[in-house]
Amino acid sequence: MLYDKNPCYDNFDMKFLVAPEHVATFEMALEEFASAILTMPIEKGEHKGLWEVQAIYETEPQMDDIKRAMGFASQMCGISEPIWSLNAMPKKNWLKESLISFPPVTIGKYYIYGSHIKDEPPADKIALQIDAATAFGSGEHQTTQGCLTALNELAIKPQKVIDVGCGSGILAMAYAKTFNAPVDAVDIDPESVLVTTNSAKINGLDHLMRVWESDGYKGVDGQYDLVFCNILARPLINMADDLKEHLTSGGMAILSGFLIRQERWVLKAHTDIGLKLVAKYRINGWSTLVVRKD
Repeated sequence: MLYDKNPCYDNFDMKFLVAPEHVATFEMALEEFASAILTMPIEKGEHKGLWEVQAIYETEPQMDDIKRAMGFASQMCGISEPIWSLNAMPKKNWLKESLISFPPVTIGKYYIYGSHIKDEPPADKIALQIDAATAFGSGEHQTTQGCLTALNELAIKPQKVIDVGCGSGILAMAYAKTFNAPVDAVDIDPESVLVTTNSAKINGLDHLMRVWESDGYKGVDGQYDLVFCNILARPLINMADDLKEHLTSGGMAILSGFLIRQERWVLKAHTDIGLKLVAKYRINGWSTLVVRKD
């Protein structure tokens, strides 16, 4: 856990190995502090069957934060803390460099790819180019996949839609391109607002998308037929009342960003205020819920 404080080194990463059933818990514990978390199965050698978890930091992280996160995740999994190390890396956009190696992702009728992919997208898919090097949501994560699966299975077209906590803008863009209809997108992070705005232009959707900075629903007026909210369990629970207030009668919300073990708490916060569960999607330890306001 030693590294050179030379000013030429301002990016950091940490790596460790865990069993596949524990990956989601460590992701959840570290994502509050890391700029990105990359996971990959080990397919050869003595560690075959384990997964490598890599957390990338664009600024020097606090060691105490990492130690607490690793200790918490280990305790939740009932295992000894994995051996990990923090390493400094030369100045470089390592997040972009890492993400650019990712292959295209197909989720139902959606095909998500980066600008490094030169092949033509499949003609029978809805293609979205995402270069989310500084914002969450490249299509790789199970929560994004759950939300897109839920969107893919909507029986009717919502008329007024917003993505709260839009990250890269992938969910808002998927709706806009699917229905050729306008959509709003907000995020508390100015960088996410910028990334979503640029992504909309790249995908030829800027005429359909309004993007602005907002702390949850504080900067949002009116009601919506569909709300995407792919963030974390605690904010979802805390914003349940605001969500209900901003849903039309019969409106639905696609909620994600939490582990299956957190599902009952998120669901209870919403059913306690009268929202009804419509559908549930579980992917590799992560959950997505669809709820409706009657």
